[in-house]
Amino acid sequence: MPEPARTGDQEADTCDLLVIGAGAGGMSAALAGALMGLDVVLCEAGEQVGGTTATSAGTLWVPGNAQGAAAGFADSAAEAARYLDAILGEDDPRGLRAAYLASAPEAIAFLEAHSELRFASAGRHPDYLALPGAAVAGRALSPLPFDGRRLGRDFERIRAPMPEFMVLGGMMANKADVQALAYRWRSIANFRHAARLVLRHARDRLTHARGTHLVLGNALVARLYFSLRQAGVPVRFGMRLQRLETTGDRVTGGVFAHEGSTRRIASSLGVVLAPSLLYT
Repeated sequence: MPEPARTGDQEADTCDLLVIGAGAGGMSAALAGALMGLDVVLCEAGEQVGGTTATSAGTLWVPGNAQGAAAGFADSAAEAARYLDAILGEDDPRGLRAAYLASAPEAIAFLEAHSELRFASAGRHPDYLALPGAAVAGRALSPLPFDGRRLGRDFERIRAPMPEFMVLGGMMANKADVQALAYRWRSIANFRHAARLVLRHARDRLTHARGTHLVLGNALVARLYFSLRQAGVPVRFGMRLQRLETTGDRVTGGVFAHEGSTRRIASSLGVVLAPSLLYT
């Protein structure tokens, strides 16, 4: 994309799709748009990607997903619809629940096929409420671990997880890692797993502020950001939304504060609002 033109203290720019917020939702929207051939710009108020997703477990609720079926868990969109109806009532006038249940597994498959996103079944992960249609396992997906070293210097752009998700001064660990670390003397496999984690972390700390073995929500964020880089999507940091611009009943762009100046980005197809709670 060419450098934006300047008019006084205002910079002008254009794109097909403008996405505001670089959490998992915003990055997913930007990535999907780019994969479908759109010229996308992603704006983030902070200086790192991830928002609250980076500090979460990164688990997705996707009934009827292929990973759960491959792991032997029986599930269906119809049973998940029963569960949602029991929680929310059967009235779904806009068909949003039905659209989600029909498209979520397809969306996951699309992203896995065309980006660095990878998921595995979370196994036993019960729905929160014991209501009709609830499942004990199969609906939850977990992002696969990601090697943060693949991001190079941009590893610093990934927001760090909560301290509770790290051990040994900055090493992330998922359920399998914790099991191996806690029971390292019980089997050769556990010992080898634990030894690999600790030795990798020791090397990481020579060159990084924290470990680069990313799991949970941090892995999801890193995979999304890496995929955005591969797709050539510009992520513009320090861009705080001031207002949306409209033409008639259409949203046609946004005006941002950036380093003491005002920047306008026009979008021909629309704007996706996905701001992090950290910056609203």
